Amino acid sequence: MYTWFQPIIDLLAYVLSWTFDWTRDWGVAVIVLTLLVKGALYRFNLLAARQQVRSAAASPELSKLRETCGNDPAKLVQETTKVYGKYGINPLSSALSAIIQMPVLMAMYGLFFTHGSTMTSILIPWVAHLAEADPFHLIPIATGLLSFAVSMIPLADVAASMSGSKRLLFGMILLLIPLVITWRAPVALGLYWLAGSVFSLLERLFYRTSTGKRLLRRGLPGAAAT
Repeated sequence: MYTWFQPIIDLLAYVLSWTFDWTRDWGVAVIVLTLLVKGALYRFNLLAARQQVRSAAASPELSKLRETCGNDPAKLVQETTKVYGKYGINPLSSALSAIIQMPVLMAMYGLFFTHGSTMTSILIPWVAHLAEADPFHLIPIATGLLSFAVSMIPLADVAASMSGSKRLLFGMILLLIPLVITWRAPVALGLYWLAGSVFSLLERLFYRTSTGKRLLRRGLPGAAAT
């Protein structure tokens, strides 16, 4: 099952062993590995976040187009393409970060499933080793709640157009995904996801600052970027 991801598993195992050499705790090593992976993928996450902000900024114009050109599909597509070009929207780039992170997540699962039985941590004393599932499900529940919290924080003011009910529904989906995946998975995978969720929370809070907002809005048309 993990043959396709073996090169990534080998690389992650090497980095994890290196972090363990100076942390002397496998749980802490997993957290450090998570921060390294998130740092390496930050550029892709930033591009995805910018696409969300640009899509939200373009939403009023797109809604108006659907009203005025709804009976002319060809013109609607043509005008929508123009709006996408105006705001620099690439429908495919939003999924790029998820596509890139999926092999990493699968490799992490393979890494902890095959090597986790030799790893222990004082951070999770209620499990015998990190390949074991969390018997109390504390890590999966904490991960789901953190993912929900992240989803409740809009990227920027311009992205706050999502209604409260839609944002709540989206948050519930993001709560359930890590909960389901990590419920019976090696606890180390849950720890990886939990640390990643903390990173995402801090990242989202940064995007709420004036510096973060300017970073997200870079490249937007002047009227939408102010």
